[in-house]
Amino acid sequence: MDFIFLSEADTPPGMSTATRYQELVEEVLLAEKVGFDYFGTSEQHVPLGTATTSAPEVLYPYLMALTSRIKFIHLVTLLPVRMNHALRVAERVATEDIVSNGRIELGTGRGNTTLALRAFEVDPKKNKSEWREGIEVIRRAFTQEVFSFVGEHYKIPPRSLVPRPIQYPHPPISVAASGPDSHLEAGKLGIGVLSATFFLGFEYSKRVLQMYEEAFDSTEHVYPAFKRKMVSLGGGMVCADTTAEARKKVDPVIEGLKVQTGAYELLSKLSADYAHMGAIKNVDLDDKEYLLNDSASFIVGDPDACIEQVRRYEEYGVEALIMRIDGMPFEDRMRSIELFGKYVIPHFKKGTSIVRPADDVLREIRAKREAHEAELATFLEREAKGVGTGALA
Repeated sequence: MDFIFLSEADTPPGMSTATRYQELVEEVLLAEKVGFDYFGTSEQHVPLGTATTSAPEVLYPYLMALTSRIKFIHLVTLLPVRMNHALRVAERVATEDIVSNGRIELGTGRGNTTLALRAFEVDPKKNKSEWREGIEVIRRAFTQEVFSFVGEHYKIPPRSLVPRPIQYPHPPISVAASGPDSHLEAGKLGIGVLSATFFLGFEYSKRVLQMYEEAFDSTEHVYPAFKRKMVSLGGGMVCADTTAEARKKVDPVIEGLKVQTGAYELLSKLSADYAHMGAIKNVDLDDKEYLLNDSASFIVGDPDACIEQVRRYEEYGVEALIMRIDGMPFEDRMRSIELFGKYVIPHFKKGTSIVRPADDVLREIRAKREAHEAELATFLEREAKGVGTGALA
């Protein structure tokens, strides 16, 4: 399983965004040091009060220059034409691929706030078709030496992408999906899925990921396919020295979600393509036990508790967890990153040597002692009789 650190650089009142970005740089450097596989951020335009990451394509190259191992993924790049022309997205991602030496992936979406959609004059009834055409343009640009496209939103004459990415056949592409239809479409297109449950629980998460997988496997793909089941924890991750401490530190994160989810309910009324987001109104965001235990949106606890929670996702085939580490003081974010990287991630990586508690090792030694003594006695008896020596005699 891969572990993706997501931050939108939430900046509390009274703090400057410059200071918050400096903190974010330190967080990414620590995440690389302790073993996170990816860093990602969303593209947030004209938000109110929290997220400040409006230009990931500018932030990423700076972070790439400071790092050497950790990969980067756009979570996500918005593909309405008025926000990002698809050809410009292809050019930017290809450039990021070069300067990072192959450490970039492209997550895509169509926008999920009325603030941004209205600011850029995006029609919520048309942005899904804009996204679909944008994906087609990007894939043609990546895979064809000379490509063209004619559709409702794009009319591109024969052209060649410059520069071209170094990953072959191209940097992996995925899409943010919350409703069943979006999961199905991701599977049919042969791209990865960034699955968000909107606090609807594990059974919902399992069902839509199964829909994605079945659609993917039953489709004959035209382009190079990239099958990957990634789950985005809408609540986030808090890892602390004790579970009680972690559950206390997550409280301001939960409070911040109430503002965010109100925006989703509003968006659900603007277009049939967003109608599924209205289900959020049925989730009781004051039910902390449900949110932390059953919503499939949080990982909160000490390292041992976090390990058990991650296993729930591993059991139904999740290949990457996107964990939002934000909405807390800087020291708490850094501690969460450090503890999770040092004591949780190694349990899900092959070939990693994990030091076990001495008492556990001693118990296993004692449990195996009797069998060893019996084997030794048999060996000595055979040796005395001259039957043969050696374990295979």
